[in-house]
Amino acid sequence: MTFLRRAASACALGLLLGLPTAAHAQRADSYTWKLGLDAGSMIFSTRSQGSTVIPSAGAHVLILARRSGLMFGVDEGFGSDERSQGGLILFNDIRRYQAVLMAFPFQLALEPYFGIGAGVMQVVGPRVDPVVQDPSDRALLLTTAQDASTSGFVTGLAGIQGRWKRLAVFAQYQIHSSPSDDKLLKGPMHTFHVGLRIGLGSAKEGVRAGGY
Repeated sequence: MTFLRRAASACALGLLLGLPTAAHAQRADSYTWKLGLDAGSMIFSTRSQGSTVIPSAGAHVLILARRSGLMFGVDEGFGSDERSQGGLILFNDIRRYQAVLMAFPFQLALEPYFGIGAGVMQVVGPRVDPVVQDPSDRALLLTTAQDASTSGFVTGLAGIQGRWKRLAVFAQYQIHSSPSDDKLLKGPMHTFHVGLRIGLGSAKEGVRAGGY
């Protein structure tokens, strides 16, 4: 994936720029914890339906060093009667857990940033279509769907933010790697989110202990 390779290169560059080379390289908000809240959309496909857009929202914590950081987040997409496995499996929501290594290589009024990471994607509460009435068939389909509801991914991220004191407003795009062929979801997922990050205070000791 070309985007993931570019994101990895940009993230590595940001980490190099974030090394303690000079005092003036330190950001005004270096070594802080930030709470982020976001909303936007998830774009995905399943084994039975093409590209689908659903609204989503989530939260994350960003541990920021000089020009790099580590983000832990969870998001949920809110669908309705989405279909997979020949249309016999229904579900509504998609939940994403992720950890992303971030790079903030340039300090500008509108600041670009990049990231690369990994996580888990979960189809929440898959169920069998009522058209299937045989109890044995329903039990087999439900077991298969539950086994196919969770998959790992790697992700690349690019975004831009504006900062005002402890508050940052951001917009970002992510692409996720495709799950294996036995999963309910199919192909790469794309997400677009906008949101706020709020500074919670110093994380200097924790960042140093973690080596960022």
